[in-house]
Amino acid sequence: MRGKDSASPDQAASDCDAPPAALSAVPPVTAFEYHPMRVLMSVLLIAAALTRMTTSSALAFVPRADFATYCASKAFLHSWLVSLRYQLRTLPVEVLELSPPYVQTELTGAAQAADPRAMPLDSYISEVMAMLERGNHPRGELLLERDQARRWAERDGTYDSIFAAMNPVKANETTWRASTGYDASPPVQQQ
Repeated sequence: MRGKDSASPDQAASDCDAPPAALSAVPPVTAFEYHPMRVLMSVLLIAAALTRMTTSSALAFVPRADFATYCASKAFLHSWLVSLRYQLRTLPVEVLELSPPYVQTELTGAAQAADPRAMPLDSYISEVMAMLERGNHPRGELLLERDQARRWAERDGTYDSIFAAMNPVKANETTWRASTGYDASPPVQQQ
């Protein structure tokens, strides 16, 4: 693994150590993925300010186990954007991360679009637009108030309870565990 400075004009953007599966979650960043940084740097020198907004997910912070790959790719994307934002901090580039909650779309199928637990898409768009207009995106993150608990779950000591609520044990799994005597909890070590 090598270090990479995306703001360096000498660093080719294609020099990346991320696994290919993770890279599929990273949308093209114009010159970043396709040209040496010299091209991008010349654009930045003439631009007053640029904004790069990438869609992540609130599932980057506390995953759903049944969407393991999706959640892992969003966690990768969050980490990548934090690093990119830091590397570009001295340039007129704003790197924003849009982390939607569970929204009424067809991302997981038609049932999600009608799920009353999901936030209506129009409401989500309105809230995000208001945040953008107010410049309310601390640390470059556009995250609704309803997802702040997930964002800070590890810091606040609520990760395990939120994870359990998002990933309930299914009835058939409980029955299977009881019938097999299987217990996934780690063994207690005797002192």
